[in-house]
Amino acid sequence: MESPSKTQSMSESGDSEKQVLEQTVKSGRRPYYGALAGFSFFVVLALGLGLGLHFGLQNRSPPTATSTIPSNSNNSQASTSNFDGPVIKKNFPDPSYIEVNGTYYAFGTNNFDHGKGKQVNIQIAKSNDFKEWEVIDKDALPNVGYWSSGQFVWAPDVVQVDDGTFVLYYTAQHVNQTAKHCTHAATSQNIEGPYIPISGDAWICPLNRGGAIDPEGFKDVDGTRYILYKIDGNSINQPDESLNPTPIMLQRVGINGYVKLGQPHQLLDRTDEDGPLIEAPAIGRYQTGSDKEAVYVLFYSSNVFDTENYDVSYATSNSIGGPFKRSENRLLQSGDDNGTLSGPGGLDVGVNSKEVVFHSMAPGSNHKGLVRNMWTAEITVDGNTVTI
Repeated sequence: MESPSKTQSMSESGDSEKQVLEQTVKSGRRPYYGALAGFSFFVVLALGLGLGLHFGLQNRSPPTATSTIPSNSNNSQASTSNFDGPVIKKNFPDPSYIEVNGTYYAFGTNNFDHGKGKQVNIQIAKSNDFKEWEVIDKDALPNVGYWSSGQFVWAPDVVQVDDGTFVLYYTAQHVNQTAKHCTHAATSQNIEGPYIPISGDAWICPLNRGGAIDPEGFKDVDGTRYILYKIDGNSINQPDESLNPTPIMLQRVGINGYVKLGQPHQLLDRTDEDGPLIEAPAIGRYQTGSDKEAVYVLFYSSNVFDTENYDVSYATSNSIGGPFKRSENRLLQSGDDNGTLSGPGGLDVGVNSKEVVFHSMAPGSNHKGLVRNMWTAEITVDGNTVTI
């Protein structure tokens, strides 16, 4: 996601792994994808790392964390006329997109090559009209980086910086603390890659707070570039303890898209009604009339990724640094589009901040065989109110 000036500078198979045990659902973690995940898990156990790692990988949270918002509540602001989907009927979670020279490119969380036996770290799809999409046979990120195990590569986002270079932001499992994930950046001169990780250790990696996931790029109207991301506090939740914070952070970066400038700034954090987390941030700036002040809309998901409680909510501010005020209504929730949507989340804003992509669970999908299809929609912003 790069907004609002992106154009100016610009189920056949389930997720690759059967999801890692019931406690994963309670923690609000995404499923662990990766071709070698199941194999390496048992090898690690055999080498004697034992139950400590076993439970660490489950990222446990109290069982009550998921019982927050009924899936049939009716305070969504979505209609039925502006949806299109699923436009990718295969597994394509956490999508983002960018338009380059009239072609749309979407990037998605890793998948086990849709059941063909080859791990794809970052999936790519393309479209000429934003309606018909084709997943192409390429891996945008063949090498994840030495700081990572190479597994569980999530939530990619691509921007194009002023010199024409494409920058890919992504999440992956940490090689030494495998219950945690960090974010990194990679670059390419070609939109389809291959992207080469920048040198050095994990780029944004607060391991003492649970790690970091879901990086998203944003270029403001004054040319300033930022990264949004989530501190993954729910990855270190423990039974019978209070839930850890999962704040959405804003980090200013330089013109190359990855040199960090100054310290990160918190925009928003979870509340009790969000369940164990908020995550998947995306932001857009909207000028809804010459006599109206511009508004920044921060989109995010809450609750647990593979349940019907997962949703897309939003908050607004007249400044990119906040404070952000939450909307009383969710933008997307289960049951929208005449009951078609199930656990929608991971929304990304793109071209002119109006066209969006997001995922929704395929019919019959669950955490033991999760398939999340990509959908598209168009949003309308009127002051502090966003609708689809």
